[in-house]
Amino acid sequence: MYDLIGVGIGPMNLGLSALAHPTPLRTLFFDESEQFSWHPGMMIKDSMMQTSFISDLVTLADPTSPFTYLNYLRSLNRLHTFYFYEKLLISRQEYNAYLKWVSTQLDDLHFSTRVIDIQDTGDSYEVLVEEVATGKRTTYETRNVVLGTGSKPSIPGSFDKNVIHNTQYVMEKEAILQQDKVSIVGSGQSAAEIFLDLLTSDRPETFELEWISRSTIFETLETGKLGEEIFSPSYVRYFNSLPLATRQEAVAKFTRSQNGISPETLQAIYEHLYDLSPEEQQRVKIRANLEVDQISYDSDFTITMRHTELNEQRTSKTGAVVAATGFVPSLPRFINRLDIEFEGEQQAWKVDANYRISRTVSANHHLYATTNLELSHGPAADNLGMSVSRNQLILNDVAGKELYPVEQHATFTTFD
Repeated sequence: MYDLIGVGIGPMNLGLSALAHPTPLRTLFFDESEQFSWHPGMMIKDSMMQTSFISDLVTLADPTSPFTYLNYLRSLNRLHTFYFYEKLLISRQEYNAYLKWVSTQLDDLHFSTRVIDIQDTGDSYEVLVEEVATGKRTTYETRNVVLGTGSKPSIPGSFDKNVIHNTQYVMEKEAILQQDKVSIVGSGQSAAEIFLDLLTSDRPETFELEWISRSTIFETLETGKLGEEIFSPSYVRYFNSLPLATRQEAVAKFTRSQNGISPETLQAIYEHLYDLSPEEQQRVKIRANLEVDQISYDSDFTITMRHTELNEQRTSKTGAVVAATGFVPSLPRFINRLDIEFEGEQQAWKVDANYRISRTVSANHHLYATTNLELSHGPAADNLGMSVSRNQLILNDVAGKELYPVEQHATFTTFD
């Protein structure tokens, strides 16, 4: 009998495993991937994290843990060089290397193993897993399950299947640069990073680059100290306690907090645009207020758009399209048999302040979520900086006692 089994091994469940490691809890985590990998298609050179290295997998809960980012640097004899570096933000490649380092040290992580089914026995859950290579199946019994299956690319159905999602950008970059014209659709950080990367890459003289956004302006990421307090346990508790209708309205307000572009990225883009010659500037277009209705393909892509303010139709011919159009939760089919309680028009899971999923049946064994949390936990739902406090609450709830104290008053702002 295990205390907790995790479905999926992304940064959230990896951190959960790291925090569970020194506790008495018996845990297992499964993922069908061969090894840990975090957004390999967005490992763009010089791309930076938007959260401090202090919000690694464990530090905010246990600074003495062997799985801190600083201990990772010490293991590589890079602690002094990082001290002289004097920055809070690290590159995405460095963060990914840190996550991989942690993943190699935890024996409750099982890769190349997919979860096929979960059955509620009335007293516990039976988790059926299958080894990817051999097809061998094994059943494990656990009191609790955490669903950490992450998200998957969201591409509108009106976009041709040959459109490249930003998660595949690095793998497709060489082919993209062979086109005469490339269009990027989206207005967030991923779109900006890809635009900057193509803008600064070696490319043919006739190469045309186009950035299409339905926004009037490119929102800057919220970097004000008081503004950032919405990414705190205090605000998340407050948000979770709000009535459903209020939470639905609030979700729409946080576009800047969730989808804003870092000031450093926007500054770098502007500087490179400024340095272009007049001829080069003519081959680079940033087009705002354009809602993409359809993307079709016939030897070239045709992008059909509508100007949101003038209500006029526009089209663009291009050789490749990169869609930075976001993500949707990746939810396994077997959860439909687990009596989960839903709320809202989008049928989101009803999840309490401790990340426990509400069920339509009464039980002493529970389901927890580290994904599909936007409606229940607001702008911090997918925020990596909040993953530690999320995992603290889950482990404390599973253990039935305080394994990791959670800061109750971590903000200067009072939300209630």
